[in-house]
Amino acid sequence: MFKQNRTVHKYIWLYGVVAVFLVISVFFSGCDQIQKVTAPATLKTPDGTKSIKIGFLYSPPDPGTTRNGAELAVALANEAGGIKGLPIELLIRDDKRDSALSVQYAKELINAGVSAIVGPDYSTLAMPVGEVIQEHGIPMVTTYPTNPKVPENRNFSFMGAFTDPYQAGVMAGFAVQELGAMTAAVLTETDSTYSQGLTDVFIEEFTAQGGAIRGRQFYETGTTDFSTQLMAIAALETTVDVVFLPGLGPEFLLAVKQAKAADINIPATFLGGDGWDRPDLFEIAGLAAEGSFFANHFSAEGNPEQLGKEAIQFITDYTSRFGIAPDGPASLGYDAANIIIEAMKRAPNLTSAAIRDQIQATQDYRGAAILSHFNQNRHAIKSAVINIITDGEIQLYHVLAP
Repeated sequence: MFKQNRTVHKYIWLYGVVAVFLVISVFFSGCDQIQKVTAPATLKTPDGTKSIKIGFLYSPPDPGTTRNGAELAVALANEAGGIKGLPIELLIRDDKRDSALSVQYAKELINAGVSAIVGPDYSTLAMPVGEVIQEHGIPMVTTYPTNPKVPENRNFSFMGAFTDPYQAGVMAGFAVQELGAMTAAVLTETDSTYSQGLTDVFIEEFTAQGGAIRGRQFYETGTTDFSTQLMAIAALETTVDVVFLPGLGPEFLLAVKQAKAADINIPATFLGGDGWDRPDLFEIAGLAAEGSFFANHFSAEGNPEQLGKEAIQFITDYTSRFGIAPDGPASLGYDAANIIIEAMKRAPNLTSAAIRDQIQATQDYRGAAILSHFNQNRHAIKSAVINIITDGEIQLYHVLAP
């Protein structure tokens, strides 16, 4: 009798355990089903991970600070809750300004599951990378590139910077209308698409507004002695009012320095494009750069009325994080990353097509700069600044609204 009762109790206990297990299983299964039904579809990333990956291609050390700007944008977005409740991962690749390496890294980032790419930093890299992202349908917003051909026939490529024709036109108009210049000379880097493109538009716009080009000189990348070119400009029958020098590498700053040397001493005002925004400007050109003007994407020297409260906040956040004021490239990295992040927040889902559509739909973005919109060619219609070099500093001279 006793053994029988023990057996009965044993089976009762086993059945009870099984029953409880079944109840628990049903409960959690039901919770899982509820979660699957109620979880927004927008929280699902293309590769099923629990974070949103954004790729970043950059080319240190010049400009280099685009990385700082992009990292700041991602950090601030994550502090504010990420995108649709998911954190953002910035996958960074240093392409060493090598087009083949940049293409390789772009493919690696796509295979790693990025939803978009920030960068690259140069037009010569952005074009071949653009072919890769177009093939895979991954949206890209570039940082520093200004060549208008970057997004040509590639509807997933967007330019975060203004174009070369825009900034060259700005400087031509500034020379005539603000400086009263009527004569100019130009000094062009022959193997630089950037330098050649700015030169062509400057000449066209300057002459269209009544100015005359008195001299054209050229130099190759790597040149250190500009005496021949500068003496030719100094020997012109009519002293020119301005010299347009749209350089991108460090060479043009040597030209500026040598132009003010006692044996040449060209008295003209030197003008340039955004390539003048370099941390080594004063180290190379020294006092010879005084009084020069150049177009740029951003200035940290303005007040809230000039720059807008969003730009002032960017300056504050950047300076707090990195210990220095932001430059033009840093602003481009920041804005390119933010434009993608804001597009992802607005997108109905995180598919590449939805993100791309929202980038194209961007209007009145305000960050380091003001972007009115992207035109039909995916060029950024945005604000610009003209800086003056004075008292050994780069100072804001004028802000141009988009």
